[in-house]
Amino acid sequence: MSNAKTERLVNLTMALLGSKRFMSKTEIFRRVAGYSGNQETKERMFERDKDDLRSLGIEIEVASHDPLFEDEVGYRIRPEAFQILESFDPEELGLISLSLGLLRNDEFATAAESLNRRLNSLSITPQMPEELVINEERVSESGLAEILSALSQRVTIAFNYRKLDAKRGSERKVNPLGVSAWRGEWYLVAEDLERDDIRAFKLSRIESEVTRISKAGAFEIPADFDIKDYLVMLKPWEFSATIQLRKSSGIGLRNRAYSILEIDEEWDELKVNFASETHALRESLWLGDDVKVISPDSLVAKVVASLEKIVASHG
Repeated sequence: MSNAKTERLVNLTMALLGSKRFMSKTEIFRRVAGYSGNQETKERMFERDKDDLRSLGIEIEVASHDPLFEDEVGYRIRPEAFQILESFDPEELGLISLSLGLLRNDEFATAAESLNRRLNSLSITPQMPEELVINEERVSESGLAEILSALSQRVTIAFNYRKLDAKRGSERKVNPLGVSAWRGEWYLVAEDLERDDIRAFKLSRIESEVTRISKAGAFEIPADFDIKDYLVMLKPWEFSATIQLRKSSGIGLRNRAYSILEIDEEWDELKVNFASETHALRESLWLGDDVKVISPDSLVAKVVASLEKIVASHG
């Protein structure tokens, strides 16, 4: 984004934020620095600016600024919709720290540090006098900035992608639908136009520059789209088991449990979700005699069979 456009967006935001009523386009073009050219040119600039601000999460209200002339609309930004929260709870602070850490690479370092300073300057964290510390998780992928920009503006992109174990890559033309990070890697979920299917792409396997091949607004993201449906590692753990756990043991299971009931001075009963029955079996066996599996019956049977096998093998 050019310096001139950035300055114009800031000017527009401040004007709409500071106005106590809806501003018409005529007022905006007259009062906001940066709009030049004929009327049609200014109209196009304003429409693009609105889209850019909304893609940044800035909500612009549109309504008639004069009840006597309802056909002429006006624009404003409500201060309460723009203001940052006065405080965050520990979970929210953790997510903020992790998010800033994921963006702390060459392409986003300046923005991440700037936001970190802003949060600390507002004294919104309970970590006083200590400051909110950016999580040191480092993820750096070339092309990430271009993909995120294309995603926010709904622009079709192209790149050369090499699949696992393939000797060479092939060109892909996609509509980006979502981006997510997992264990130090970035993943793009996109509609592959030539294969007419939604595919997942690992950014580290992109071997070329990411190029734009359409104008903004070239596609729409389905309302029911959820990136977790296409990235297996993000799918929620749905295998539920009931176990009894000896007190002061199995801290990891206790942290994941969605129900904990005290049985007596020695045992608690937990309801926990696992990635699969195999996952539940592995964790149960690892805890040895500190855990008793109650249900489901299939898991109980596998635990018993595994223990019998161990006894038979080692006596």
